[in-house]
Amino acid sequence: MFTCTKILAVTDPTLDQQSSLLRALSISEKTGAQIILFSCIYDKSYDMTAVLTSDERFNMKQALVEREKLTLEALVKELNCDTNVDVVVTWYKKLHESVIDTCNEYKCDLIVKATKKHGLLSSSLFTPNDWHIARNSSVNVMLVKSHEWPQNGNVVSSIGVLAKDDEHNSLSDKVAETAHALSQLLDATLHFANSFAGAPLHIAVEVPNFAPEVYNKSVKDRHMKKVLELAETYKVNTDNVHVLEGLPEDIIPELCKEYKADLLVIGSVGRTGFSAALLGNTAELIIDAVECDTVIVK
Repeated sequence: MFTCTKILAVTDPTLDQQSSLLRALSISEKTGAQIILFSCIYDKSYDMTAVLTSDERFNMKQALVEREKLTLEALVKELNCDTNVDVVVTWYKKLHESVIDTCNEYKCDLIVKATKKHGLLSSSLFTPNDWHIARNSSVNVMLVKSHEWPQNGNVVSSIGVLAKDDEHNSLSDKVAETAHALSQLLDATLHFANSFAGAPLHIAVEVPNFAPEVYNKSVKDRHMKKVLELAETYKVNTDNVHVLEGLPEDIIPELCKEYKADLLVIGSVGRTGFSAALLGNTAELIIDAVECDTVIVK
């Protein structure tokens, strides 16, 4: 369920425009949510120098924190939104850990963060802060890309069905419910998107009398039945239910492009250990491929 009473908007000093704050303000206008405007700063030179005493280092760090806080407070005042925005600045080496800690401390139910395109090498070997936050957050995460939310736009929800475990099946229900709530919030048209794996080509050669067309139709019908059940629950027009053969990291971005989606809602159970460090999961491949905002449902 998309519950939004307090939003953690994570700033990015490398961006000219703080898209996370602007998006958080858009949501707050419709929900009345309080916004925590957050910045995490760090400069390792202040920890490495042997010239300064520990007290001097502490005071200099505090001065930098206060300067950053004043900068953000000036931005809030400029946007005339100081009545429901609180500024929080921390000094910490790892941004993603500070974001999660601050989210928990202030009991936020949504994290909003601007994101930028990461190269293939970066996404595969050096997991960005975006992915760390998405994996470790216990609340929904919205990754914002620089564009406006138009009226009467489109929301695409990536729906997984027929999973073999309860965790993924439960997540699909949460994704559908969240997407429905957000589409109402944005006065947008909701699309349910699902993909399925077709019969491998080699089976037609290796298995006598195997009919790939019959197999694929059977799989598609099973997927379509489940997605239509969800569509009926959330009053999604059947014309906006899309079940296509292929990989989700190919199908979902194509549908987002075709329908000029303003928002993609997707679920992710995350990864742990070596597999998480080495390779992004399907949700991350999709997020990197789309041009719209993405809400990752936890």
